[in-house]
Amino acid sequence: MPKHLLSSLGLILLFTAGPSAAQGEAAAAADVAQRLRQATPSVQPYTAEEIARRHAGKGLSDCFWTGTLKSDTFNILSPDLGVVYWIAQFKLPVGASLSLEGEFPHARYLSFASYNPMGQPVDSLSDLLIRPAPGSSNPFLPGADRQAKQRQYTVALQPRDLQAGQRVDEAQRPPNTLFMPDEAGVYQLWMRVYVPDQGRDVKGGVALPRPQLRLASGHRLDGEALCRAIGVPEAAVRDYRSTAEGNRALFKIPGARAPYHPAQPAPVSWNSFFNPLHTLSNVLINTPFEGMRSRIDASRRSGFYGTLDNSYMTTYLDDRYGQTLLLRGKAPRTAVTWRGGPKMTGELDMRYWSLCKGRSIADGAVDACLFDEQVPLNEQGRYNIVVSSPAHRPANARAECGVAWLPWGEGDGIGNPHGGYLIFRHLLPSPAFAHSLAKVQKPGEERQVLGDYYPDLAYQDKAAFEARGCPAR
Repeated sequence: MPKHLLSSLGLILLFTAGPSAAQGEAAAAADVAQRLRQATPSVQPYTAEEIARRHAGKGLSDCFWTGTLKSDTFNILSPDLGVVYWIAQFKLPVGASLSLEGEFPHARYLSFASYNPMGQPVDSLSDLLIRPAPGSSNPFLPGADRQAKQRQYTVALQPRDLQAGQRVDEAQRPPNTLFMPDEAGVYQLWMRVYVPDQGRDVKGGVALPRPQLRLASGHRLDGEALCRAIGVPEAAVRDYRSTAEGNRALFKIPGARAPYHPAQPAPVSWNSFFNPLHTLSNVLINTPFEGMRSRIDASRRSGFYGTLDNSYMTTYLDDRYGQTLLLRGKAPRTAVTWRGGPKMTGELDMRYWSLCKGRSIADGAVDACLFDEQVPLNEQGRYNIVVSSPAHRPANARAECGVAWLPWGEGDGIGNPHGGYLIFRHLLPSPAFAHSLAKVQKPGEERQVLGDYYPDLAYQDKAAFEARGCPAR
């Protein structure tokens, strides 16, 4: 278990089992701390053989980009299904340098990210920070021609001693450079492509970036020779999950007041993601141990191989509270790209937002997602999203009625077909937009910060939602 998680759990025990605490209370608190410890996720690597087997015949990978996160390859780590994630793992000889030569995809967003061995993001290089090659243009800049034919770039990968949670000063970053932490002798590199334009493949209509290696001797390698020299396909894809037993034990917190804990009845609230242990502690909400959450570190370190350009919030759900779960809120203004718009939208609140239905931290699969352009909006820019099983889908839960529908899926993946969680993402918000998840500085501020953009949640029966008519009121 990571040291910062152990220390946080130790503080819980220190403050709850002190001399002023009753013996029974101290024992109960120790039991809860043990449940948190038992459910703490750990890195679970996949073999090179398994990675190759899942990608065979799909045309998604090559000898450098050996793995992907996608619904039909690795549906792990709560991925956004509007995104394809490519993974490379490699070592670098002393004095060698590595770069990537590629083309900007026809898509909503492109980024490269590096990680420490615990799956925490250390650095990120988004498309806005990548200068195009001479004679080319960057189609992601505001107002840029998204269909430009010359769209080449080069990105340098540079080792540096960096820690998760410490953002790089962009004024000090060399142009087109991603920093890579060297903590385990190998480097983990991820590339994300969000929402390829309709009619383009998942790579956005371009080839995968090509690595170029320059050795200390000045000799250059690329292609298969490069992969043989530096590629580390073993454990290139790594899950970060708890055990099913640990997750189920965590859900059975003594004294939980909600009948289908950890999901809560009305009012249903969202909880921002700060770090893995703090997110685990969401199960303490509406239990006798909720006060322990204030003693758990809530600093933003991200985790689960997230990206520094995203902010997230989650909530547990259970359809025994109601056949449908209705989300209503105001949508941030985002880029319009999916249908191949000619120009990159300029005045935006953020680049992208999405909603996904996930299972649990023991089963990191996602059942379904909606991204912004898939969600109909009314004249005030507001949305209605219904989450339900196909059997309970209201007849008016369709785009023609101004409603987006998200399938409930397979429950929590560890024995409760009614459960699971929702995850809401905000990507690259404008610094001027005051209502993004990135502005949430501490737990409990979500509704205040998001304001009208906070997605209100309410359970309803199918018939009650159908009574809203078409268009749904």
